[in-house]
Order: sequence, then structure tokens, then C-alpha cells
Amino acid sequence: MTEPTLLPEPVRTWAEKKLGTLGPAPGSSADGPSRGSWRVVRADDNARFVIKIARTPAGYTRETFAYRHAVSALGAGNAPRLLATFPSHLALLLTDLPGLPLPGPRMKPAALRRIHWRSGALVARLHHAGRPTAADHEEATTALSRLADDAGPHLDAAEDRLSTDEQKLVLLLMDRLRILGRLPLGFVHGCLESGLVRGPEAHLSLRDFEESGFAPAVVDFARLACGPWLARPRLRNDFFSGYGRALSTDERLALRALTALHAVRTLAAAGSGPGHRQAAEDARVVLARLDEEVTP
Repeated sequence: MTEPTLLPEPVRTWAEKKLGTLGPAPGSSADGPSRGSWRVVRADDNARFVIKIARTPAGYTRETFAYRHAVSALGAGNAPRLLATFPSHLALLLTDLPGLPLPGPRMKPAALRRIHWRSGALVARLHHAGRPTAADHEEATTALSRLADDAGPHLDAAEDRLSTDEQKLVLLLMDRLRILGRLPLGFVHGCLESGLVRGPEAHLSLRDFEESGFAPAVVDFARLACGPWLARPRLRNDFFSGYGRALSTDERLALRALTALHAVRTLAAAGSGPGHRQAAEDARVVLARLDEEVTP
């Protein structure tokens, strides 16, 4: 493999024992290694693969479980395939599934709406995948309370970027989140905004399952609500049309709270660069809209 310093030597040796001589795939993203992911090509036949090193043992466990027990429900070609694992180095060897995150507003509205409908249908398959154990059910029942408790440190970190009224709104929504009853459970992805990928001929797929697991299905929608649905609310309707059902009253309340939490996290983490500034502006728009929707 060329440029071997980009990939830890034990992982490179392991991958080449499995596949043969490898080199960097043409067009690989320059920031791939910073995300722990390398696209490679096999010298013999130009077949493409991904070598991924999880950031944490928990992420490695979640991702390997997803590939072994849930991803097959998506159907052939709708997610990468897991070929091998290297537990001591938290490494996974996957088939490559080229594509880019969901397109933005520059795409024609009709095409964008079709993509979100298809996205909803694909996510529905994932949410119905796998068989949760009794322990999964028990953990899922406390997931929303734990997320509500997580708001405190982020509110503290974003305090200078939030008005008093905004802080009160977030705290109100977190209180409501804690008292919600049991919500529909699903095998959630955890980061749909970046995990949904548009490939050739508008084919949709899912990748990157390190945040996946059984949880209330609604937790998968907050990032979309703060992202593509923010500028084009109609896309939300298209998504749920493809998903096959509307959210219940309690799920809608939960989504408001989770959206607020995501906005606060964004403000807490925002730096000074152009991308961070836009994310912070979007987060403020989210909180303003929630303020209009929620009556204490």
C-alpha cells in the first residue's frame, strides 16, 4: 500500500492478508484519515474497499453489531457489507459504497422531495431491523431522560450565546421530555444527516453505524430537523410519507425537545469559522421556531 504512514501498520498488514495488495483509492477525501476511515483499491482488480478504525471501543461494538444484526434488513446495495474485523485495533473492513451526503437546496425541489421520500422508506427498514432484548427495551425507556439530563452541561457551555428566554425554553422542553411515556422503539442510526448517502442515479444508502442501537425511533430525526428540513419544511412531510407513518403526539413533543437539545449542542460547540457560524445561525433559527410552537 502506498503512503503506509496514513494507516497503522498492523491494520494495513491485516487488511492486505485479507484482500491482497492495496493502494489508496483515486479521489479519496483528504480528510478521511482524520475521521478514521480509508478508501483503498485492490491492485489485482481495482475493487474498492473501506478500512475503518473506530474512535472508541463502544463505537466499534455498536458498528459491528449493526452490520451483523441489522444492516441486512436494508437490502442488497443499500449499505456497505462487513467483510472482516480486527478487534484489538477496533478496525473494520467494509465494501466501498461511493456517494455523498444528501444534497442541499441547490437541487431541484422535485428531485429533492423524491430523495427525502426514499430516505424515509430506507430509514423505516432500519428502524424495524434486529430483535431488541429485554435489556434493550429497558435501556430505551430511560434514553429520553438521559438525553434531557445531558442538556445541562451544553446549556452551561452555550450560556453566553443564549438569551434567558431561550434557556428557559430549553429547560421546559427537557422537563417535558423526562415525563413522556414509552415511545415506539427502533434500531436507530444516530446520525442520519451524514449517514444517508446519495450515489449514482440518485440511489440511496446508509453508512457509518458507530452511533446506532435500539432507542426511541424519534431520536433519529433531530439532526434532520436542524438540517435539511430547516430551510425546506415540506421535506419533512415527504420523509414521513416514505417512512410510512406520522409521528404520534408524544413523538412530536419529543422531537421538539430533541431538536432544541441538538441546537444547544451546536451552539456550545460552534467555533469562529464560516461553517460554524452558519451552524450557529441555524441553531438560533431552530430555537426561535420552537419558541413560536411551544407554550409553557
